[in-house]
Amino acid sequence: MRSPDRRARQRLSPQERTDAILAAATSAFTSATYDEVSVAAVAHAAGASEALVYKYFDNKAGLYTAVVRDQLERLARRQREVVDQLPSHTSARDQVRVSIEAVLDHVKGLGVAWASPFFTAASEPSGVEDLRRTYRSHLVDGLVSQLHNPHERRAQLAILGFLGFLGAAAQQWASDGCPDNDRAPLVESALGALEGALGDWGSLRH
Repeated sequence: MRSPDRRARQRLSPQERTDAILAAATSAFTSATYDEVSVAAVAHAAGASEALVYKYFDNKAGLYTAVVRDQLERLARRQREVVDQLPSHTSARDQVRVSIEAVLDHVKGLGVAWASPFFTAASEPSGVEDLRRTYRSHLVDGLVSQLHNPHERRAQLAILGFLGFLGAAAQQWASDGCPDNDRAPLVESALGALEGALGDWGSLRH
């Protein structure tokens, strides 16, 4: 006889079940710290058993890693979309600007510092920083590909320095609670950092 507090579980396809668990885990990790989240709570929120969660994800670390991977992939898609939506011949500066704004929108949308691709924390599972490092590497490659001379070492270092500045500023902004008044100054200062390091925006193709 089924106990009265046990919910009937809906039959879902493997993809639907994975998506439901991932959505529940994302909500859990945005509401509490990594250490505070339990697989049992995620399973309950997803309408699944712990055993079913472990069928799709090896452990809590694997679940968290999947959440971060999903969010970084969403962010990368959004950045491509906002750039692609710009009119032809949009300046390189404005292309970089909307890409920066997409990062800030993403972080504010989730409301947690770990949503930033520049976030680092010793408490995170091993492998998560590799995901963020890969994202940042792709961002660097995208900017380098826009250089008129992609082999110019100064320009390459300028882009790396710009990402370091943006990462530190975005992390501070997230830690401060994503204040609206600081958003525009953050974007402008990051753009200024890249322009100053490159020498001028003419180094990048439109």
